[in-house]
Amino acid sequence: MTSGTAGDDARPGIVALGIDIGSSNIKASLVSISGMGTSGTVTELAVCTAPTPADADELVRVASDVVRSALVSAPELPVAIGIASMAESGVPLGDDDEPLRPIIRWDGNDDTSDLDALLGRLGREELYELTGVPALPKAPLAIWARLRRTDPALWSSMHRWAGVADLLGLALTGELATDHTLAARTMAYRTTASELPTTFDERLLDAVGLDSTHLPAVRRPGEPVGGVTPAAAARTGLREGPPVFIAGHDHAVGAWAAGAREPGEVADSIGTAEALIRVLAEFPAAETVRPTGMSITRTVTGRPSLLAGSAGSGAFVRWWFAHRIGARSTGDVLAAVADLGTEPSEYTVLPYLSGRQTPRPDLRAGVRVLDEGGHEIDAKGIDSAVLAHAMFDGLALHARWMLEEQDRVAGPARAPLRILGGPGGGNRAWMRQKAQSFAIPSRLVTVSEPVATGAALLAAARAGALTEVPVLPDTDLPRQPGDTHREAFHRFITAAAGQPAAVRGDT
Repeated sequence: MTSGTAGDDARPGIVALGIDIGSSNIKASLVSISGMGTSGTVTELAVCTAPTPADADELVRVASDVVRSALVSAPELPVAIGIASMAESGVPLGDDDEPLRPIIRWDGNDDTSDLDALLGRLGREELYELTGVPALPKAPLAIWARLRRTDPALWSSMHRWAGVADLLGLALTGELATDHTLAARTMAYRTTASELPTTFDERLLDAVGLDSTHLPAVRRPGEPVGGVTPAAAARTGLREGPPVFIAGHDHAVGAWAAGAREPGEVADSIGTAEALIRVLAEFPAAETVRPTGMSITRTVTGRPSLLAGSAGSGAFVRWWFAHRIGARSTGDVLAAVADLGTEPSEYTVLPYLSGRQTPRPDLRAGVRVLDEGGHEIDAKGIDSAVLAHAMFDGLALHARWMLEEQDRVAGPARAPLRILGGPGGGNRAWMRQKAQSFAIPSRLVTVSEPVATGAALLAAARAGALTEVPVLPDTDLPRQPGDTHREAFHRFITAAAGQPAAVRGDT
């Protein structure tokens, strides 16, 4: 477990606690919110982290431990608690709400047989129009179908299902509930309904032999799961009674906290995966969006939004430095990359560890290194820093591709692009290339854990502790004038999809 504090100059304001159950780590952020509106400040008083366990009971224990550690620095106990998490991951619970098996994660299944059977029954286009979610095997609706087929004994013992955020909410309050942004990722919730539903869709659940009693209640924006119980207070160091909110899907929580709240505003949320969240004035036509692989979803406040996602972001960086730098240390390579400047690399790296979700979905897409002519090369003889520079370019250019695909569907984004780098935000070489690769200005959120800190901010707002809600602190990312990566972007799209994309300003 690791922790950090804001320093002695931090002054307590409204104190709230946010928890982020991520793919790699669980984070607890104790936050002070001072002032109001644009002049308000959000300060991380303490941030504690620990690796995310595979076991469900252990996950609750570790989350309780990081909360207790964060509270050591509390000037006062928090007025509200917010829980954000990765989507799709969850666990079946028995009659006594005890987990029946380890966590089933979003990134642990590539078998499409049960998904294909569901699509044959429900219809691919019809399912997308109802839910806004691309048909992927990670969706819980497909996971439930697989469990029913492959483990009938467990299936018959399942009393209900809990997403990972919901599981911790249950441990803190004794109530099982979720948020609409997490419900939306199950492929069993009518995200595009005119009014936000408070239950999962019975017809979709019936396709796998479930009904809404097997799923968490869906709280409306602003409604708590419940209050901290005496038993939870004893385990965590929280006081009894403060409201606990399921803040929502990690990327959606971070985007809202960073300031992407009005139509046209967009945030780039980076963790193990990466997501671009675009706020919309109204829902787009499903038939326009579905071929792109993007999701039609909602913000944490219920506004329509678009989500473009890539499974390989922080995960791809970790893989690259584990497999592509030889005997050199990561620090040495990053220092050398920093000396290479912001010019685009002569090489093109396609950053797809496990296919591409959006744009132009392609489950067969893989990692490739190409020269300026688009020919695949053996990169063993190329300096590892030069290749790492190209790798960061590849990740940045893929993010630009997602942004410009959103522009095509929803119109130009409103600058600036808000980048939530989290720990990745400290990777100067990567953030520098991102800023230079995009064709619009960008700002980097400077808190160490944007999602956990954003969950705390959202919880304080939902608890009524704030009359106006500030945004997370950020800073301009410097960039050279003009579109210096224009030609590199054309080469990237040619390599990734077989033809150039239209670039902003093309005629």
